[in-house]
Amino acid sequence: MGVAATLEKFLKDKDIPFSLLEHAYAEGSFNTAKVANIDDHCLVKAVLVRDEDFHYMLCALPTHNKILRHTLNQIFDRHLELVDEEELQKIFDDCAPGAIPAIGTAYGLDVIWDEDLLSQSELYIEAGDHIHLIKIPTSSFTQLLSNAMHDKFSAYRKRHTSLPKKYIHQGYEL
Repeated sequence: MGVAATLEKFLKDKDIPFSLLEHAYAEGSFNTAKVANIDDHCLVKAVLVRDEDFHYMLCALPTHNKILRHTLNQIFDRHLELVDEEELQKIFDDCAPGAIPAIGTAYGLDVIWDEDLLSQSELYIEAGDHIHLIKIPTSSFTQLLSNAMHDKFSAYRKRHTSLPKKYIHQGYEL
């Protein structure tokens, strides 16, 4: 599939140069970073939330972070909840399920991006399938989202990369 048509048109219309990185099939941003052999600080995870009035907001944050929902709710003075897979597929209809690009403005969505993303010189975002990432300079990412809100609404989430020692001797090591 490559780049989702809506995203590709948006990037071209905005004259944003990008490169495409192909990787082994992976679902989930942490797994994608692993198989693409990139630092998970550089991969932008997209999480779609909505409020009780069905106003959608795409949250863009580093893969290694988790959303601090209480903080996000305070920023918007709303109760936000995750959007289910069925709703996601309707909004991102040219993307594979779960391969949501972090450039929500391409899909007419409001976006808030986490300021932790500024610590990287380049960023990777889902291209719309599970085997491609778009690589763009961070300055291009912030240019694309210049009218979007940004704040600190996420925190580092420690990942466990191996099983407990009792499983290693049985051949279960990851």
